[in-house]
Amino acid sequence: MPGATHRSAAPEVASPRLRVLVAKPGLDGHDRGARVIAAALRDAGMEVVYTGLRASVPAIAAAAVQEDVDVIGLSILSGAHESICRRLREELDRREARIPIVVGGIIPAADREKLEQLGVAAVFGPESPLGAVVEAVRAVAAGGKPKGSSTPGAASEAGTKTGRAQAGIPATRLDHTAICVRDIEASIALIEELLGQKVAHKEFVPAQKVHAAFFDFPNGASLELVAPQGNEGLEKFLQKRGDALHHLALRVRDLDALLERLAARGVPLIDKVSRPGARGHKVAFLHPKAFGGTLLELVEAKEDSHGDPSAR
Repeated sequence: MPGATHRSAAPEVASPRLRVLVAKPGLDGHDRGARVIAAALRDAGMEVVYTGLRASVPAIAAAAVQEDVDVIGLSILSGAHESICRRLREELDRREARIPIVVGGIIPAADREKLEQLGVAAVFGPESPLGAVVEAVRAVAAGGKPKGSSTPGAASEAGTKTGRAQAGIPATRLDHTAICVRDIEASIALIEELLGQKVAHKEFVPAQKVHAAFFDFPNGASLELVAPQGNEGLEKFLQKRGDALHHLALRVRDLDALLERLAARGVPLIDKVSRPGARGHKVAFLHPKAFGGTLLELVEAKEDSHGDPSAR
């Protein structure tokens, strides 16, 4: 109309696309899950930076800062989720970067609260719906808390799969592999030269009458050397087989309750109750018949013993 004042429409400003760094730390070489998540985030309109396999924690932190991402997504199957998340938060703090972290992978339900205490914004299991992961990333990037906060799909992952996880041994990871040796000091020197690293821990374990030495690895597992000092079983083992692989050890929680459940199912046990082990942990052995001829040790870590004086 003549004389009317026309206001031009304000130009629409496009919202910036969310930028997410997807990283695969640790030593495991399985990245299918990480790639699926990266594709789902891209399909949802986000920009994704993928660091590839076996990225180091400092490299992840540096890339996240350099790429100015809104969220860091970690895919972890190695069992080292707690140490990786702690180190990543420390690296980010050192760079004064407050970037939220989301973790996916094989994460035991008992560890999720620990990750949240380390500042992890959300944790997802293998069966979490892709849509829930996408919405969680959006919520975290916006400074909010994702719905269902810990993990959509966690219940099915933790034990509703026909109840098999609850009925068996709910191991959280491989704790160590043990080699029985005659001369522990000579064996330590050999392994130190071979691996190029120093032994991490040595002690005499009175309850088992053995000298023990540990070489630790980044994924949380260890190589243990054991030498008998009055342990008749290990002495006989050495006479029969010489220095050789002796047993595998799995990390578990609530060891004594687990032993009761296994005994009730008729699983052959060497130890019906836990006993003190190396590093202040509680341990128990299953009979080799229970594990196809391999001696299996169950280990409850000192930090998971909830103040039980017998674990100190």
